[in-house]
Amino acid sequence: MKPVNQFGVRGNNNLTLANKGGNMSNNLTKGDMITIVAEKAGLNKAQAGSALDAVFQTIQDTLVDGKKFTMTGFGTFSPVVRKTRPGRNPQTGEPLVIPGKLVPKFTAGKNLKLALESIESMSKWVKKP
Repeated sequence: MKPVNQFGVRGNNNLTLANKGGNMSNNLTKGDMITIVAEKAGLNKAQAGSALDAVFQTIQDTLVDGKKFTMTGFGTFSPVVRKTRPGRNPQTGEPLVIPGKLVPKFTAGKNLKLALESIESMSKWVKKP
């Protein structure tokens, strides 16, 4: 039997993330998430994939409708209008107008924040003064 990685997935231990600080060494892909959901919910991978797709589509549809999507304890996704602002062409320096647009925003909920605060190896990601 293949070993289980930090995400509870058997096998795929070659997940890497090259973030700006280079401190985080792993990330979770949609395929990994499908495997985890399938195992935890007693579903096959096709059913778990369909369930995840339905959740993601519901979140997207809610935001497109201009509404917030809240999962109590986990967090809130909300649509936010980014205002039109002045900018410059980086190659020519010529002034231009950057148009406003609707962007998604995520605000972590209390339970998620507490879970992240309790990480023992937090020193890998947060530098203390």
